[in-house]
Amino acid sequence: MKISQLAVLILFSMGTEAATRKADIVIYGCTSGAITAAVQTKKMGKSVMMVCPEEHLGGLTAGGLGWTDSGNKAVIGGLSREFYHRVWQHYDKPEAWRWQKREAYGNKGQGTEALDKTSRTMWIFEPHVAEGVYEQWVKETKIPIVRKAWLDREKGVEMKDGRIVSIATLDGNKYVAQMFIDATYEGDLMAAAKVD
Repeated sequence: MKISQLAVLILFSMGTEAATRKADIVIYGCTSGAITAAVQTKKMGKSVMMVCPEEHLGGLTAGGLGWTDSGNKAVIGGLSREFYHRVWQHYDKPEAWRWQKREAYGNKGQGTEALDKTSRTMWIFEPHVAEGVYEQWVKETKIPIVRKAWLDREKGVEMKDGRIVSIATLDGNKYVAQMFIDATYEGDLMAAAKVD
């Protein structure tokens, strides 16, 4: 074996060692709820880390469900409203309209405006736009994300006094926090948390 091949092998081995990471709050999942929880955690001055089995952020919102069942839009506020405002900011740019002109857009969603100029929100959007909004949001707030990290559901949840104190992923990494949030659709973390 050549020295350069040996060096690459050593570096590769060093990069694959299991690590323990800590934060005030660890969020398992990358759904819209996970991102919102992470952004709010940062706004509260706490450290947060997202551990995601997926590669892409946003769950269903960024995966094709780009029509929001909102009914009375006046009741949507906070970070959710900020998301829809960021979507509106995207579509407020002329270059966003690649498939049709903005003037030709029907602008109806469940009987109300889809693109609301008064409230500066957009309620119907393309999946890549939602994912882009989420990616930019976590970048701005400097939220660390570990992607493609699947929870070890058999022995990866450590409990103490009825609380989760750490989780481990199938790649061997461990995450320690004061609080864990299960933001998966299936409730994987909660299902694996066994209370004695």
